[in-house]
Amino acid sequence: MSGGNMFSVYGRMTALPGRRDDLVAALLDGFRAGDGGGLLAYSINTAFDDPDTIWLTQLWIDKEAHDATTRSEPVAAASRRVPSLLARQPEGFYGHAIHVHGQTT
Repeated sequence: MSGGNMFSVYGRMTALPGRRDDLVAALLDGFRAGDGGGLLAYSINTAFDDPDTIWLTQLWIDKEAHDATTRSEPVAAASRRVPSLLARQPEGFYGHAIHVHGQTT
């Protein structure tokens, strides 16, 4: 499937020692709060070599849907919990999906 204007987000977050599950729960709350806002798919992945690090991938219908959803108060409220769970500043990267395989709707 051609990506068209689909917008992708990739990130790495490192939780405070022993707080990874709390970080994952906060992220899931944020995704649930924005349900129906144009997020097609997301995954939260753990790193084999670092139990406190997660990798996050998101696929959105477009950048506008991402921006509108992440700025909404329900998502922002869930997101405000994240910084207190982090050991360091998160790293994020953005792009446009040029090909997507699998079910996205």
